[in-house]
Amino acid sequence: MGTKVINFYNEFTCLASECPNTCCRGWRISIDPKTAESYRQEKGAEGLRLKATMSFGKDKEIRRFFGRCANETKDGLCRLQKKGREDLMPEVCRIYPRRGVKIGDDEEVTFELSCPLTAKLFLENVSDIRLIDYEGDDIIPVWTQDLFDEKYYHDILKIRDKVTRYIRSDKPFPEIMNNLFRYFRKVHRALLARDGDIKAIPIEDIDEDPTKVRYNFYSFEMFDKIIMNDLNDGRFKIEDPLREFIYDYNKIFADMTAMQADIYFQEKAVAMLEEYPSLDEKYRGYFIYILLQSLYSSYESVTFYKEFLLSLVYLTALITTDVVDYVNDKDMLNVDRQIKHLNGCERRFRHNVGVKKSISHRIDEEFTKKKEGFIF
Repeated sequence: MGTKVINFYNEFTCLASECPNTCCRGWRISIDPKTAESYRQEKGAEGLRLKATMSFGKDKEIRRFFGRCANETKDGLCRLQKKGREDLMPEVCRIYPRRGVKIGDDEEVTFELSCPLTAKLFLENVSDIRLIDYEGDDIIPVWTQDLFDEKYYHDILKIRDKVTRYIRSDKPFPEIMNNLFRYFRKVHRALLARDGDIKAIPIEDIDEDPTKVRYNFYSFEMFDKIIMNDLNDGRFKIEDPLREFIYDYNKIFADMTAMQADIYFQEKAVAMLEEYPSLDEKYRGYFIYILLQSLYSSYESVTFYKEFLLSLVYLTALITTDVVDYVNDKDMLNVDRQIKHLNGCERRFRHNVGVKKSISHRIDEEFTKKKEGFIF
């Protein structure tokens, strides 16, 4: 397969100082061991300054001042990059927002959608999310899988292709989520039991009772806790659209029971998509994008299934931001607003290790065990 990249890869050019949400701010920036050693070896005033920017302890990070990287300049750029010293930038800074995963001799490169420009490019290409062959310069992988099982690897690729085609089918989106849940649970059980050919397991279309098929796959009994405890971490800036979202979300749902919230959300989601059918395409594209990334790098049988369940959380969070906007008569076709919501959800959920662990635990305790009777 060689190297494949997301189809809008070549359209990306860093906005630098024009970026409305620069990656120098708000992140915990890890310093990889090779870069940390370069800091220790650097001589003179620059070496002293670099050493002072490193945190104490075994796992090194760039110190932050008022939420900003110590290397950020007044014009919002990286001083190391401006000085032509990319070799002193942590590896994560040189790679971001690219997301390269290398398995065997193959690599796939997509983007993290927490970057405003990559989110914009994604929204412009939601109907055509795919990977294409790449023959440019080498791209540093974020993650490399050393243990390589060729059969399992090719099974994953075939499963992913099957799932992608299914998401693009003309079935109603809530049914797609439910049918894929059943499918991935079967694949997971087959993997654990080492039973049969996993790529041959079919995705079954089950005609659901319309009252049981919802856009909010998870009940609000659980999802409200994710919104209020995991997303709402108390660190919002005043102008942060997610801060506004939490405020508007509370105005709508605070006085409802979980059952009332489930019914209300479904009614509003259906009305919203009837009025703005292009949102359905966005949700399908986002679902495909998440699964393109997660299934390729989910090599262990347990994470293979858990990553799918997490993808439903990320997807539901994005749908919820739109439903809240719809109820509050916001401009649903405002691209800048959609970009900010996508950026926020990606940063707070997918790129926050602590939040991801918390949500995974919540899924285990409040969904797979309590609701489904399924224990890992």
